[in-house]
Amino acid sequence: MNLEQLNCFIAVVEEGSISAGARRLNLTQPPVSLQLKNLERRCGVRLLERSVGSRRIHLTEAGQSLYDTAKRMQNLAQAAQQDMLNFRLGKKGSLHLGMISSGAGKTFFKGLTYFFQQHPDIPIQLHEGNTYQLLDALEKETLDLAVIRTPFAPQEVESRVLCQENFVAAGSRSWFPDRLPDSLTLDLLADQPLLCYRRWEAIIRQVCQKRSLSLYFRCTTDDARSCLQWAQAGLGIALIPESVLALSHDLTAIPLAEKALTSQVCLVRKKGRPLQEAARQFWDNAQ
Repeated sequence: MNLEQLNCFIAVVEEGSISAGARRLNLTQPPVSLQLKNLERRCGVRLLERSVGSRRIHLTEAGQSLYDTAKRMQNLAQAAQQDMLNFRLGKKGSLHLGMISSGAGKTFFKGLTYFFQQHPDIPIQLHEGNTYQLLDALEKETLDLAVIRTPFAPQEVESRVLCQENFVAAGSRSWFPDRLPDSLTLDLLADQPLLCYRRWEAIIRQVCQKRSLSLYFRCTTDDARSCLQWAQAGLGIALIPESVLALSHDLTAIPLAEKALTSQVCLVRKKGRPLQEAARQFWDNAQ
């Protein structure tokens, strides 16, 4: 198989039909059909199936496996092309950096500013996602490094702590007492509708269980930014790491006096994988 066949395969899968995939590639349908036929012959298995009475295609189990691999290969090929362009422009190869969508706070960006002062010729290709998505990308080696947030399985990666931060309760002013306290405990939020980031739900519930405390979670989300959006709409109080507040507007925020609720932001790399020059410079800068 070759990249031309895989690019045809990806286009057809993502567009949903051979004709639509061909249009995306600025080709006619026959050469795309031939590429797919040759690809299936090369693989020795059926990759695509057509719906009865429809031109829409669906992936077989083997096709799904090849699609996942082909996307990684396509991304790597595109990254290599960008790196070569950077070299032609007199710059160094790109750093492929993953970053949690909730952000990483002032400490990280202060360090990033220093890095660019020392290495202005290293461009960064930034890939955003949640911690689990970024760990998966590190494992598949489509990222060099990633900035993620605890908790995660430390045995999968080498890590360096960039900062540690406490949680805050953030919401409309009306959810809080007239006289704002310096801090809150979970006990004081027992009667309020809470908005919780799913990765921290189990930890919060463990704290509650130890105290025989019952909390009302109005919404549990996969992204801390969704907690903020719901809080912004006046639907409850978001329990989030402090740095996430930078993504909000006009929310009242009070620190949580809970030792169990602290979050570390870490720079991580895949264990045992050698780093190229740009990534090594960034990794060393994080010491």
